[in-house]
Formats: sequence, C-alpha cells, structure tokens
Amino acid sequence: MKKTTPMLLTALSVAVLSACGGGSDDGGVDIPGKASCQWDTSVQLSYEERRLETPLPFTGANVVGQNQAPFATRIIEGAGFEDFAPEFAKKLCNDLGETEAADFDAALELVKASGTQLWRAAVDRVQGGRQLKATETLPRSDDRMLYWTRTQMTKILRQWAPEWAPTAEQQEALQWEFERASRGQTDIDFPEGTNVRRMLVSGFDVFTLGVPGVPNTGLRNGNPSGATALEMDGQVIPLSDGSKMYVQAYILPVSYGPFIKGMQEDTVGPWMKPGPKQLDASISMSQGGRNIFWLEEYNGRFHGSSAGNDGQVFCPSGTRLPQVMLPLGTLTTPGAAPISEVGSGCNTVTPERWYGIDTASQWIKDNPPQFSKATLPHEMMLLANTQAGVTRPLGATSEGTEGFDVTWHTNYNYFPDCASTITATQPWHGIVNKMPAPETVQDPDPSWCSRSGGGGDYLSNESAYRNTLLRDLMGRDIPAGHIHIPVMNYYFDGNPEAGGGVRDDNAITDEKFEGYRTAIVAQGRNLLKVVGESLIK
Repeated sequence: MKKTTPMLLTALSVAVLSACGGGSDDGGVDIPGKASCQWDTSVQLSYEERRLETPLPFTGANVVGQNQAPFATRIIEGAGFEDFAPEFAKKLCNDLGETEAADFDAALELVKASGTQLWRAAVDRVQGGRQLKATETLPRSDDRMLYWTRTQMTKILRQWAPEWAPTAEQQEALQWEFERASRGQTDIDFPEGTNVRRMLVSGFDVFTLGVPGVPNTGLRNGNPSGATALEMDGQVIPLSDGSKMYVQAYILPVSYGPFIKGMQEDTVGPWMKPGPKQLDASISMSQGGRNIFWLEEYNGRFHGSSAGNDGQVFCPSGTRLPQVMLPLGTLTTPGAAPISEVGSGCNTVTPERWYGIDTASQWIKDNPPQFSKATLPHEMMLLANTQAGVTRPLGATSEGTEGFDVTWHTNYNYFPDCASTITATQPWHGIVNKMPAPETVQDPDPSWCSRSGGGGDYLSNESAYRNTLLRDLMGRDIPAGHIHIPVMNYYFDGNPEAGGGVRDDNAITDEKFEGYRTAIVAQGRNLLKVVGESLIK
C-alpha cells in the first residue's frame, strides 16, 4: 500500500500534515504510550468526501461572483471552523509522526472526544455561546458548517495510518463513533425529577448536494431541521404549569446505511426505556414542502428511488415492490460504494436487537408493520397560531401575514396488492391551520402494503417510521411523530413576486436564504413548545 504525506485537504495547512510521514526522531526508541503514524493519501475516499473540493458554478449567465474555491472551504471558513480538521489531524499524527492513539481503544476515545467537541462547537455557535472570529462572514444560525467540517474530518480519519494498522472492522468502528459523537447522539442527557418534561428532537444533514466534482448550486443547500436541532439542543423551556421542558437534539445522516445499522434506534431507544430520565416526547423533523409545516400522521415502511448523500439507492429503478432486496455488492450509482448491508432494498429493515426478530434476512409483510402512526397533539398544534411574531420571508405565502401555514398531513400511498406494482393514494384533505373533517382521515387497510407515508418515501419518512415504531415497541403513550418543516433553500432569482434580488449561483448565502431559515426555526420552536404544553395533565 502506497503511503505518502502530501496535502490531505487543499483547504488545510500543509505544515500540519507534511511532517506526519514517518516515525519518531529518537533513533527508533519507542516512546511509551505513543505509536508512529503516517498518512495514506492513496486510500479511496467516500462519495461524500469527494465533494470537498467541488466549487459552486463560477461561470455562466447566472453567476455574479467568480469564487472558484471549494464550497466546503468557503462555508467552513465563513463559520470560523477552519481549525477543527487540522487540529484533529495533529491529534491523530503530530508533526513528529507520532500519535498518542497507540491502540484501538485510545483511538476510539480520541475520535469520540473530537466528534463531541465539533458538535458542541456547532451548538454553541448557533446559540451564541461561541465567540465569533473577526473573519467569520456567516450568521450564527447557519447549520452547514457542521456537515462540511465533519466530512473534512472523516476524510482525515480515513487517511490516518498508525503503525498498529487497524483492521477494516476497527476503521469502520472509528468512523461510526466519530459520526455518532459529531451528530450529538452520544452526549444526550436529561435531568431527573417530577416537575420536568423531557423532549428529544432530531434533525437532518444537508442533502441533494450534486455529483462530486461537478460545480452545482445544490452544494449550498442548508437544512432547517438541522438548524432547528442546533438551536434547540440543551434548551430549557418554561411551561404554563410551572414545569420546565428540557430539550436534547441530534442530527441524522441523509444516507440509508446508518439507518439499517440502527443509528436512530441506538440514539432514541435508551431514552424510551423505563427509568428516571425517560422521554416524555420524541419528535423527528426534516425539510419537506414549500411554505408549510406538515404534521405527519402516517409513516410508511417503503424506500423510494432517491439516492442518499453517499450515492447509494436502496430501491432503484425497475420493479419496485416491498419484497425487493438488493444483493450484497450491488452498485447503484457510479462512484458510490456497493451495497454492503443485508436487507438493503425497498423495505425498511429494523435492528434485531431492538425489534426482537430478524427482519433483514427475509421480507415479512407485517413484521414490522407496514405503517406507523403519529401521536402528536395535532389540534393544539394547528390552533396555537405558531405563526404569530414570525416574519414571513421574501417570496413566501400563507393564509395570514406572518410565518407559515400548518396542516395535519394525513395522506399516504399504498399497494392494494403487495405483489403488484399498482399503487393507490389516500389524498391530503387540503385544510390548513385547523382540523379537517373526520371523514377525510382514513387509516390504511391491514391488507395493504405501504408505498409512502405522508412525508414521502425518503429518509425523513424512515426517521418518522423508526421513531414511532420504537414508541410502540416500548409501549409508550407519549407524543411521538414527525414535523416536516418548510424548505429553506431559496435564493434571489430576479423574480419580483419571489422577492426579487439579483441571482448569483456563486453566492453561498443571501437575504432571502437567511430569512427562510430564521422564520422556519422560530416557528419550529413554537410548535415544539406546543407539544410541551400538551404534556400538562
């Protein structure tokens, strides 16, 4: 295997990494508690890591700025996070070519600590607890630096080559623990007591980021559910009965593999179990439709055809039926990793350690159930006027003059015959900011198979399904469900009705984009508080 020490990331300091190419300078004498290390820049990067060098469009009719720097670099520097990756590299392999992670256990602790440090820094920046650098250009509310800095750091970890040569399984475990820690999944904690309410909230990474190496505007996408999670983590919200709601938050990846491995269950499940810190509410959130909050009712067990950020597609074009599973080694997207998890396919697979039976080896129609349902306080959330005081962003529309509309989203798609590709739809009632007529809400028939929930057939629907299924497995009677929040990725496009402004596909932010995030996060917080008020008996 070729081992070299060139620049690990073009955005990083050459000085940090160029000296990490050999052993110690003590004539070969071992240093207690340390090991030699170097960098293997020949290792195959992940599909996501290959986007790190991709810029936004910098030529063409819709371009004003001509910045050709990688988008990731611009975001990371704009948020003042440019030191995290070089410091992580130093911890793994210092200027003398030494690492204090002299074995797997030490490496595991190092990556966990570094991941947690990144998560805490992102939360603190958003919430005002981190001092801004003079060079920072992005507002505190931006969520994107967490994803792109994490991706820089997973690249560094992938190229790290300590002398003790971790196995493939150990390398995977190190990446897994870093991912979990940097998403806030391992620092969740709640107070004990009877006068407290405990809420767990999830958000998602940015997604729809384009093909690695091809300049595109998808790179600049933010995710307001991720921004909401960063805003809400650790918040203590007073409720009307004098109790306090303690909120903890975490971020989920937009790739199927971590879900089939049980990332969400391992994060939420321990807090669903009986105990003095047991959850009172578990809310999943993601980005959904334009200018509206969807309170999802039905979540389906089916995967669609959209690729994850890692390029993998679990239910590719062809005969899409619930029973379809992909053979191990299947390539679904050029350049993406092959399918490596048993049970990958059109069907959502639940971890045996949580569900109790093996759902990956074979498809079983009703194990787990084809649909799961929300237990949100829908009427309270619809009638609470959560729009009040929320400045509606440029180009947005709603029934009133503030914020966004809210609806109980009760539609879904299904296979009347689970062995036929013919599908049918239970439509949305179209009512906003109030309860619909009861006859417009119809539960799925037990003989049907799910094709999609109200929130579609992508990973937002899957997060909702897994969350509410856990609630049922644990026998909990608590608010649990999914809030699809409005899309935020709107930039000036020159259209006066949509806010006007000058279109610039090379811009990483503008007033319209920022206005959407601010408004969505504010109203999302209001909706979460309503869920908290519903806990008062």
